[in-house]
Amino acid sequence: MTIAQLQYFLTIRKYLSFSSAADELCITQSAISKQIKSLEGELNTLLFDRRTRTISLTPAGDEFVLYAEKILANYNEMMSNMKKHELLEKGHISIATIPVMSQYGMTSIIAGFTGMYPHIKLHLIEKENDIIVSMLRNGEVDVAFMRTNYIPEGLSEVHPLVDDFLVLVVSKDHPLADQASVELARVQTDKFILLNSTSGIYTTCVEECRKAGFTPEVLFTNSRIETIMELVAENLGVTLLMNQIARYVDHPKLSIVPLADPVLSSFAMVNPKNKQNTDSISAFIDYVIQSSS
Repeated sequence: MTIAQLQYFLTIRKYLSFSSAADELCITQSAISKQIKSLEGELNTLLFDRRTRTISLTPAGDEFVLYAEKILANYNEMMSNMKKHELLEKGHISIATIPVMSQYGMTSIIAGFTGMYPHIKLHLIEKENDIIVSMLRNGEVDVAFMRTNYIPEGLSEVHPLVDDFLVLVVSKDHPLADQASVELARVQTDKFILLNSTSGIYTTCVEECRKAGFTPEVLFTNSRIETIMELVAENLGVTLLMNQIARYVDHPKLSIVPLADPVLSSFAMVNPKNKQNTDSISAFIDYVIQSSS
């Protein structure tokens, strides 16, 4: 029994005519008759009563309709679902991220996704927040990883992944190194070493210092967190970083001090509302959300 034979059977049943069914299926009448006889032979029963000029279903044929329709429905559903996998295997996803993927466990999640869908090509771009926002607006990327407090309202679908908070990082020799928490105003006379001014964290640090009543004296800015931490470890200044970022470095000469007034932020996955998600993008979004929960 073949899928084609079931399709032939149901088409003949539709018209109650071998010639009309053959016309719709674009095959010869003799070919369709041969396939139906083969089917009846396998079932060892007649499906059509051919004793008159107008054919009709036998009782067995009436019952067989139910099975044939169910089998074809399952077959079509299976083929549709398999087609999705075929599309996934040919997919391409462009991903923009602020440079903290490893600190929030995203590299292992992406590795897991690549292992599950090895034929989907991922193009990963590391940029600062402002550039990523522009790329989202212009539809240049399919997915982005960034902090929720820097995402313009209405631009994207936002999926928060990891909650975090701002901390003060000082040298072990700093007078505040052993404090359980600290008011930000207590470091207003210190020099600051911050991430580059194009980063979202730089903006947050400056804003929080101003809320505390002072404008920070920024001695250095740098794009590399490791460089900033080394400079702070040498007691050249202090810095403000997100807690998970600071603790990821785990420098023995540094002390991480929570702020008395917490400054919260969430690391999130976003995708632009002005772009239609492909099956590959939807699969990626679902995988990241499930893996992060």
